[in-house]
Amino acid sequence: MKTRTYLLLMLVAIIVPVACLATFGLAMLLQSERESRIRGIEEMANSTSLQIDSEIARAEAANRIVANSREIRTDDIEGLYQLLSATRTSPLSWTMIADYSGSGVINTLVPYGTPLAKNTGKWAADIYDAQRTRVGGYFIGAKSKRGVVSVNVPVPKAVGRQYVVVQIFDPNYFNKVFQRHTLGPGWIIGVFDANGISIARNRAAAQFVGKPVRPALYEASRRQANGMVDNVTREGVRVYTVFVRSSLTNWTVAIGVPVDEIESAARLTTWYAAAALLAILGVAVSIAVFFARRIDRALKGATSAAQALAEGTVVSVAPSGLQEADGLSHVLHRTGLALAHESAARAALEDERERLLAMERSARLRAEAQDEAKDNFISMLSHELRNPLAALTNAVAAVRMPGMPAPNRDRAWDIVNRQLAHLTHMVGDLLDVRRVLSGKVTLRTARVNVGELVKFCCDAKMVANTKDHEWMVWVEDAYATGDTNRLTQVVDNLLANAIKYTPAGGSISVRTSCTDGMVVIDVSDTGVGIAPDVLPTIFDSLVQGPTTIDRSQGGLGLGLSIARGLVHMHGGSITADSDGPGEGSRFTVRLPQAAGDAPPA
Repeated sequence: MKTRTYLLLMLVAIIVPVACLATFGLAMLLQSERESRIRGIEEMANSTSLQIDSEIARAEAANRIVANSREIRTDDIEGLYQLLSATRTSPLSWTMIADYSGSGVINTLVPYGTPLAKNTGKWAADIYDAQRTRVGGYFIGAKSKRGVVSVNVPVPKAVGRQYVVVQIFDPNYFNKVFQRHTLGPGWIIGVFDANGISIARNRAAAQFVGKPVRPALYEASRRQANGMVDNVTREGVRVYTVFVRSSLTNWTVAIGVPVDEIESAARLTTWYAAAALLAILGVAVSIAVFFARRIDRALKGATSAAQALAEGTVVSVAPSGLQEADGLSHVLHRTGLALAHESAARAALEDERERLLAMERSARLRAEAQDEAKDNFISMLSHELRNPLAALTNAVAAVRMPGMPAPNRDRAWDIVNRQLAHLTHMVGDLLDVRRVLSGKVTLRTARVNVGELVKFCCDAKMVANTKDHEWMVWVEDAYATGDTNRLTQVVDNLLANAIKYTPAGGSISVRTSCTDGMVVIDVSDTGVGIAPDVLPTIFDSLVQGPTTIDRSQGGLGLGLSIARGLVHMHGGSITADSDGPGEGSRFTVRLPQAAGDAPPA
């Protein structure tokens, strides 16, 4: 039999009696939890009863002060009314003075001088003759015409006035006492008088206040001052009702809690305890299984270390607590680590060699690319210089020829001027691209009507254009803040690019608009288009589209690079798009719109 099996049998021998005791304990816990919750309700009922007694006691003390006041002794009724009205603290409570016959003398619920009920009964005479405070039950007030309760204090006979001071309460006055407690959503708390008539209630007060409570509850409150009954409320809900009868007022405070709530809470606590017990037992089983597996793992670990050493690999060794097995595993592990370190060192040297070779290849490719770019630029520049220089040479030779007719000489000078302008433009492009890329261009910013600027550039290009192109121009007033000359240079470069790469008979479209706070310039054509591999680098210096062997289209490939740099200096962006060779191209410039995009006044 394995060691793990012995441990499990020992665990079973311990768990069985513990489980039996736990079952008995859970039953006791269920009963204890039920009683604990009921005790909590009893404490709340006692607290509510004491708070109501406190309100009644304060009212009695105030009435005694009035009964012994100077105004009563001197029969200053109007002064007494003013005093009582000034000290009235709640619209739900007021004071009345009644004489020996039960007739009202004053009532702070109504203005002074209002006629009051006369000869309402012997109640005032009984209270005065007994010279004792009496707390009344629920009744309908003669003046207020609503259900009320009262605290009646007789004026002492020594004062010489046969009056009774009455503090009257609307039952809603006691709701503030109920609100001091945290009640469950289904709880019912109420107060009823010595006759079993409801005085106040936290739920359905309008329906049940002034009506008798359940007979079972009333009879139980008469038999004992406090206790609990299992009854059904007037709403038809089965509740545990805890009641407390006050010796001061003979009123009874009752709190009803649904039976399901008490029982479910008790059962929930018991279930929690059962779950905790099961968790403890589960932990105990887990611990036993853990130790059993730990022993097996220690032996398996030593076996794995030996196998790894034979295979040339390393496995981690976790301490098992078994000294002998751990010692063997550590020796095998250290031997495997030494062999692994030697292999890792060899692999690191190989990786370093490969990295150095990759760096050398990369550096060589960059140098070759730079050399090729330099050769291409020199070749391009040579071609661009060859044509104007050849034309200049021929024109000068023609001018020097003796007997050259004047018209031919003028045409030669025109050729010289045109070719010099072309050379000046190329040198200007070289200088511009250098200044733009190095950020040395100074912008003279002002408010610019981009629509007018684009229209002017298009008109100039259409006049100078020697190809038969169809022009479509749509412009609108759109204002941006920028350098007029540099923005003109951007538009000219884009238009020149469209003219250069659009064959005769093609169309060139130019449009300006305002979108999302940006001034947008679109220049599109139906020319040769842009190859997908060229499109990502079209704005780089010295990059051109397809050229012919005689470079009839000319240029150094700097125009778009200059345009991009100037647009970025204005805080804008420029993009190029094409569906491929022969599909035309589209260039879009976006510039921040000037604040208050409207013509100045």
